[in-house]
Order: sequence, then C-alpha cells, then structure tokens
Amino acid sequence: MSLVYNVATRDFEERHWQDIKVGDLIKVRCDEYLPVDVLIVQSSEKKGVCYTETKNLDGETNLKHKLAVKHLNT
Repeated sequence: MSLVYNVATRDFEERHWQDIKVGDLIKVRCDEYLPVDVLIVQSSEKKGVCYTETKNLDGETNLKHKLAVKHLNT
C-alpha cells in the first residue's frame, strides 16, 4: 500500500500498488518499498537528495542517490 494524493479530499489516502496510475502524487516514507518508477519532486533531505536501494532488481546493496527536480524542490 502507498499513500496517494486525492485532489477531491486534498489529503493522502492509501491505495494498493496496482491502483497507482501515471500522474499520481505518491508520498514515500523512510524504508518503504515502492514497486514503481517515480519522479522525485521533493525530499525532506537537504538539496532534494533521496537515497534508493535496488537490491531486489540488480542485487546491488549500495544506496544510490537521486535528486528531486531542482525547480520543484523548495
């Protein structure tokens, strides 16, 4: 389950992974698994950094850093 923003209620609601669609805004929390490709819009870390682990895909256990879109991270 993931938290997806609902425009009608202006709040996040839980949805099953298979119900996530292109264009949905998803709130990802620390240590949460997420089986989709996402564009990082904002991060709680300085400079919009987000760390991902892909060991389920490629076996690598090192964390990879990704950056939020610069113009959207405030």
